[in-house]
Amino acid sequence: MLNKQLQPGFTLIEMMLVVVIIGILSAIAIPIYRQHIQVAQQESCLAEAKAYSNDVFYMLNDQNDDKPSRPVISACQSITDAAQWTVLTQQKIVAIAKSPSNARIECDIPNGSPCVVLP
Repeated sequence: MLNKQLQPGFTLIEMMLVVVIIGILSAIAIPIYRQHIQVAQQESCLAEAKAYSNDVFYMLNDQNDDKPSRPVISACQSITDAAQWTVLTQQKIVAIAKSPSNARIECDIPNGSPCVVLP
């Protein structure tokens, strides 16, 4: 009789099964990850817009006649520049979150600076 020695290792079926399982897990995980990125971008832009609108609201309503500063943009694509506003010319501050979120955020300065994320 011939002595056959079994070589340890994985069969082709086992390897294919592992590849399929990894593919299924990544198909589930990648969309969830992208959604978390969009929410994080919205929230960071919302925080930046809220901080700037609070600064503008304070500068316009204090008694020192200070003008608001220009926005420092890092988490948003754009924020309305209120550097030349006065108490009489104040309006809503609009911020746009970075891509892929592109959420529109409005802060209502005349009504006490509440900020909302618009779809």
